[in-house]
Amino acid sequence: MNQSSRISPPDRQRVDEQIAASIADAILDGVFPPGSTLPPERELAEQLGVNRTSLRQGLARVQQMGLIEVRHGSGSVVCDPEGLTHPAVVEALVRKLGPGFLAELLEIRAALGPLIGRLAAQRGTAEDGEALTAALAAVGETDTAAARQAADLAFFRVLIRSTRNRALGLLYRWVEDAFGGREHELTEAYTDAGAVMSDLQAITEPVRAGDAAAAAAAVETYLNASALRMMLAYPGGGDADERATGPRESRDAPR
Repeated sequence: MNQSSRISPPDRQRVDEQIAASIADAILDGVFPPGSTLPPERELAEQLGVNRTSLRQGLARVQQMGLIEVRHGSGSVVCDPEGLTHPAVVEALVRKLGPGFLAELLEIRAALGPLIGRLAAQRGTAEDGEALTAALAAVGETDTAAARQAADLAFFRVLIRSTRNRALGLLYRWVEDAFGGREHELTEAYTDAGAVMSDLQAITEPVRAGDAAAAAAAVETYLNASALRMMLAYPGGGDADERATGPRESRDAPR
């Protein structure tokens, strides 16, 4: 059997994205190991059931992800995915490795939370506080889970800017890339507008007041609560929620 025949044909909706996802999944599955070359375009297009124009668009996405390198005379050479941190690669890893990898990302996110809250309270200016309040208001104005998801991510970008720590921003952004700013498997975690708003309000108040300890605790509380919602929303994630959010007795305690 030809190697490329093991790639699943893409969904016809958003063909170039689906082509990229199919090829990325094959690379992550080891169908095309690092250093190997992808089949010629004509053969690959036939195996995927797409035209060559769509295939080239999909391959361009895979190249942008850093999963392949186009070399003249050699074709599309597969790169080592373990050395990459492009947002699309992170999201592909979550898709392929499932709730266990998502839980690992959420552990990192939870560990960064108290530091984010503390530094934002200590270093944020009055202007930062106003921007945070505006970001909170934007969350409250959303009327769909997908819009609330995007607004929540925007709120945290404002919060992290207040820390004046660029390295922290880069670290958090890498974890955030797995959650996306568009509708996907985790969007359902943002359905409960009241839960999202109350916890973000609990962050905003101590940050603006300069209360570092309370801000650190509030961010940690929110990230644990949202992690639980994400794990429950993700297919098969309910079995891994303990790892991402800590012991159940601490999660169920009054807040």
